[in-house]
Amino acid sequence: MGRVTKSAADVVLADRDFVFSKDDEPHAKRRMEILKVHPEIKNLMGHEWRTKYIVAATVALQVFMAWLTLDWSWTSYLLAVYVVGATANHSLFLAIHELAHNLGAKTLNENRIISIVANWPI
Repeated sequence: MGRVTKSAADVVLADRDFVFSKDDEPHAKRRMEILKVHPEIKNLMGHEWRTKYIVAATVALQVFMAWLTLDWSWTSYLLAVYVVGATANHSLFLAIHELAHNLGAKTLNENRIISIVANWPI
């Protein structure tokens, strides 16, 4: 490997974690376009009351599986981790994403509390 020389400008740009853009926020623009063509889907927007129950059940499943697999052989354990654990983890990450948009409960604090619970087994 050769020696790499960097300018001061390269170092400053490398330290940035985000790309900032002056473009319009694409989600809001797309939402307006969709609502213009299909106003009936506005009935589907809003918080999902079942999210807290799905999160609680998934967290309970993760904790139960952790206890249940304590004495399992490695092959059975890895199969359970791959099938059950990965599916539950994915479900929780999707819930956390929705909760980040405040779609799991009516208030911001309720969404935060549900997110904290969803993060416990991850």
